[in-house]
Order: sequence, then structure tokens, then C-alpha cells
Amino acid sequence: MAAIQHNAKLNDLVVDLGRSLLQYVGEGSAWCSDKQLQQRFQAWAESQRQDVGRLVELLWNRGWPVDLGVYPNEFTDLQFLSLKYLLPKISTAQDRLVAELDEAVHTCVDDPEAVTLLREIEANECRIAEELRSAAASLTPVAAA
Repeated sequence: MAAIQHNAKLNDLVVDLGRSLLQYVGEGSAWCSDKQLQQRFQAWAESQRQDVGRLVELLWNRGWPVDLGVYPNEFTDLQFLSLKYLLPKISTAQDRLVAELDEAVHTCVDDPEAVTLLREIEANECRIAEELRSAAASLTPVAAA
């Protein structure tokens, strides 16, 4: 019964991770002259997509109809921008996702299967957040136009 109670929260996480700013920029056309940073960015986005896939698989196995959601409207203004400009914003958004995952671990405490998966995903998303912060801190600030 506990599993059923938490499926809606797990689906919310599918939407929030799968339609995150990291995913949006990863699918878009952010400009970046640093090929190594671009490769790292794509690796972070792919790692997050795998986390989404793991949540979707859990929900499917439970017979839950999965809603993948849509990207927030405010993301539509973030087209054709420099990754240097976007990275601090993505880092902040990633920190919010980590906090949401931490809250979900506590909310789903009576669903051991979900908690185990959420802890693994939280650890990965925390790693991504730390790497994003580090990358953002190492960049030269972009002057406002």
C-alpha cells in the first residue's frame, strides 16, 4: 500500500528531473567553445536521463501511468545562449532538484524499494550538482549585453 501512496511523488520527480534545465539545455543549442566542457555537460545530461529511466521503470513495474510532463514555459527564453551564461542557472536548478530528492527520501520512508532507488539517484544528482558548481566557478563571467 505504501508504494501506491508514493507513486504520484515519484512521477513528480520523473517530470522534474526529465524536464529540468539541464535536460532542456542538453537538448537545445547552447553555444560552447570549450569542447571538453561540452562533453562533460552532455555526460551530465545523459546521467540524469538514466536516473529518469530508472524512476520510470519502477513506476511501470508498479502499473502506474507515467506522465513525462513538459518543459516550463520560462525555459523558452533560453535559446542560443552561451553555456557559460547558462551554467550558473543550471547549477542552481540542480541544487533544487537535489533538495527535492532529499525530501522525497524522507516522504517515502515506508516504501523501501523507492527509498533505495531515490538514495542512489540522489547521490548521482548530488555528484552532478557538485560538478556543475565546480565548472560554473571555474568560468570567466560573461558580461551582460
